[in-house]
Parts: sequence; structure tokens; C-alpha cells
Amino acid sequence: MAVTTAPAFADARGCREWLGALALTNIPQAQALLLEQLQALNAADISAIERLKCLELLRDKVAFLQGEQRSRYFGKSIPLSPNDTNAWVTGCALLEEMETGYRKSLTDARATGGDAAQHEPLIAQRVVRCIGSRMLFHALVYKRFDPALWTRLHELLADVEARAIASSPVKDSLEGEGGNSSIAEAYAQVVLLQAAFLSEMTAPQVDFAEALLRLWSRKVQLLAAPAPGDARRLDALVIDPAKPIGARPQPRPDFTEGQRIVETDALSKSIRRRIHGLTNGEDIATLGLPPQTAGVDTLFELKRLHKLWCEGAPPRPAPKASQTEKAGLVFGLTDIHFFASAGKPFEQPGQKQRELTSQEMKDIEVFGRVREQTSLNAMAQTQGRGAVMPSVTVEGWPVVDELLGAVRVQRPQTSGKSVAIGRLVAIRMGDAAPFYLGWLTELVQETDGRIIATVSLFPGKPEPIAARPGDARNRPNAQWTQALRLPPLEKLQIPASIVLPSGLAHRGRGVEVWSGGAKELTVQDILEHGTDFDRVTAS
Repeated sequence: MAVTTAPAFADARGCREWLGALALTNIPQAQALLLEQLQALNAADISAIERLKCLELLRDKVAFLQGEQRSRYFGKSIPLSPNDTNAWVTGCALLEEMETGYRKSLTDARATGGDAAQHEPLIAQRVVRCIGSRMLFHALVYKRFDPALWTRLHELLADVEARAIASSPVKDSLEGEGGNSSIAEAYAQVVLLQAAFLSEMTAPQVDFAEALLRLWSRKVQLLAAPAPGDARRLDALVIDPAKPIGARPQPRPDFTEGQRIVETDALSKSIRRRIHGLTNGEDIATLGLPPQTAGVDTLFELKRLHKLWCEGAPPRPAPKASQTEKAGLVFGLTDIHFFASAGKPFEQPGQKQRELTSQEMKDIEVFGRVREQTSLNAMAQTQGRGAVMPSVTVEGWPVVDELLGAVRVQRPQTSGKSVAIGRLVAIRMGDAAPFYLGWLTELVQETDGRIIATVSLFPGKPEPIAARPGDARNRPNAQWTQALRLPPLEKLQIPASIVLPSGLAHRGRGVEVWSGGAKELTVQDILEHGTDFDRVTAS
């Protein structure tokens, strides 16, 4: 994108007038114009205080436009479409230019003094926010960011600590609780949000974690040494500023000079009080939680975040090399049911079953089962040439490595499937192996463009069944839908479970299943709540 030789304004008054005339009917165009002016402003020679005032005005407009474009990439399946990718790239460039502008403002303020110098804590806090926003922006599309962002963040904290301004209060209407913040508070928010393992979270879960930190960030302290008299051996979140990484769990006695402890005792009390309230049936509306609870399993998320932020979650087992070069993946309950049924297309239970074709009987004699394509061809003949047959495929994905109860696979560039956290998937380790059921629990877009997905496996081999809501008998033309049963593993004390389409299962309510006959069950517990399924126990 071409950069203008000079910005369209030379001071804050001109910037306000330019922003007032900026048309917002075309958001992508408005973003492109704003990016052009930011690049021009960063190249221009204007006073430090006027630069800062302009950046503050532009910051509000950037935030507004980013919010308008957020749905283009946040919560979308990966990879993004070309248009959505362009929207993300433009948004990322805006954040980069904002950081550049504030850094230039900080350098000028220190060099020239004057009115801008008294705003040094605010400028530095804005740099922290820009870095944190860029990190989060990458996490929204599960893309790795340059580790140099961590280095810049740690160096800035060390710089402001040396100047004794890390805790100086500043105004922040966009991010701070009640419009107030500080450099240390902004830094702690960035560190804790990244410590939440965003690569494993859906969009609503990220929103919830971010809202919690805005609400309770003042409960977090950055300590340059363990508190006097603190002899606890528990792990704490520790930052090593010499390394281009975020906070990691570390035993407190192993603390060394130069590190920082992210002290979360007060935050832990707030989270544990809400966990206790929810466990005892307290109304969620009385717990003082952010409105983002509406999109998540609040109790599960609070427990998860408490473990990561306050308990020093232990390091995860290292992956091991796999003996399988390529795995077969099938996405979605409908397609998975087809393969779990040995290639038999789904038909409404209780109806008269059609006779097997000669090819199907031959398949059984030769292979011991009906091949998928044979079954589809037979169903096409039964339903007529005009019938629309399902497109059921197994995609071969290279295996990266294996973990305890999980497999990491790489999405081929030729794949027709997009991926998202929480999506149901069946996987077989080799062409002749049986399918096992799982769901996508982590996504990473590597810097070289590779998309790595982690499939966490459910125990037991899936069995095809049909299901419908428990009150379906009272409604005319109630239809059965595909579902799966996972048998109990008694030696491991794992109960049987049922995998249902999203929205069909509700704790304490009935569900009717068909496996050789209809049976009414009551949902006891929801074990996993995915984006397109629920795994439940029922009896």
C-alpha cells in the first residue's frame, strides 16, 4: 500500500476533523485509509504532544473499526477465506502501526521533555496494550506470533520499572476497569491471557477469559521476589524476562533473581468463590460475573482458568513420534455415523428395511462388510436417479506425533475441510484400522502456514444408534437423527456415553435412543460440549 508523503493533518485538531469526515459506510475502505494515515503520521516530523494526541484519537477509531471487522475472522473455521484473511492482515497492520506510533511518541517525549514527558506512563501503557493486542489478534485465528513480541514486552517492563513508573495510574477507557489502569496491570493482563492456552479455546471462551481479566486484573501483582515469609513450595506463574516466552509454572523455591512472579492469590479467591457458588446452585446472575458467561459453560471455564492461573498446572507430557504416517479423518456426526455403520446410509428406524443388493451380499462374502461406495450406490438405486446422495469422504492427514490420549495431525493443503476447536471428528490410524471418536481440542497455524490440529480421543469404539428428543412421541412426524454410543470401560471405571447433535441434550431431560428398539433415557451429565455435538451420560 502506498504511503502518502505527509498526513492529512498536522495536529490533534486537524486529526479530529479528518476522523469526523471519515466515511464508515465501507469498513474495509475506512480501515485502509486509517492505515495509510497512521503510516504517514509515523513518518512525519511533528511535536511529541501533538503526535500523542493524534494517536489517542486514532486509537479510539481503530478500536471501533476492529470491532466492526472482528466477526470476519474471530470464531471462524480455519483456514479463513481470502477476503477474511485480508481483513485480518489489515487489522494486524493497524495494530503494528499503532505500536510504532506510540514508541516514537515515547522516544520523542523522553528526548524533548515538555508536556509530552508528563504522559510517559500513559504512552508506555499504550505500547503494552498494542503488543498484547497483536498477540491476541494472532490467537484469534490460532496463528503463532513472532517471539520478538515477548522480548519487546519484557524489555519495556524492565525499562519502566527502572524509571519507577510501572504502577503509575493512567486513564484507559478501552481496556481498564472503570477507565483506570497502569503499565504493570496491562502487562499482567497480557501475560495471564496468553497463559490461558488460547490455542485450545473457542471464541466465546476467549471473550470470557478476557472479560474476567478486565474485571479482576487489579487482584494480580507482579513480584520481583517471593513475599517475605512465603515458604510455600507450590508452583507459581513465573516470568523469565531473558526468554522470549510468557509465564510458566515453576516451584517457588526455584525462583531466581531477575524473574517475576505473577501473584494470583487474590484472583484465586474471587474465582474460587464463584466456583463454590455455582457448585451449590447459586444463580449465576448474583455472582458478579461478566455478561460473557452466556456463551460458555461457566463452571467448567472457571475451573480451567483457575488451574492455569492459580494452581500452577503441571507441564504437559511430551509428544512421541508416531508409527503411523497418515491418519484418516472424517468430520461431523452424519459422516462419522456412516462409517461407524460399516458404510450403511442412515434410514429412519422402525421402517421396513430394504433387501440387500447382489453387490452388497458379495461385499459381505469377500470383505465381511458392505463397502461404503457399494452402499451409496445401492441407496441411489433405491431412491431413484434424482436422489441427492451424501458426499462422504475420508481425508488422509499426515500424523505429526502422538500424545497421551490424543493425536496431532497436519491439515493437507488439498483438504476440503476447515477446522475449528470443539468440532467432532473420527480418526483411524491407517487404512485398515477402525475409527475412533474424538474432537478438535487445539489448533495452531505455524509461521510457515502449516495448520496443526490436535484430536483428543474419547474412550471406546463408537457404535451407531439413532436419537431424538424425549418428547418426540408427542409430536407428529418426529424424526430420528444420527447418534453414537461409546460403551463402558469397566476396568477403567468409565461409564457408557452417548454422542448427540448439539442442542439435543439437556441435563435432567429426556432423550430417546434407538438401538434395536426405542428406549427413553434421562441425561445425567454433559461430559463434553462441542461446537457441533454433546457427549453425555444417560440412564
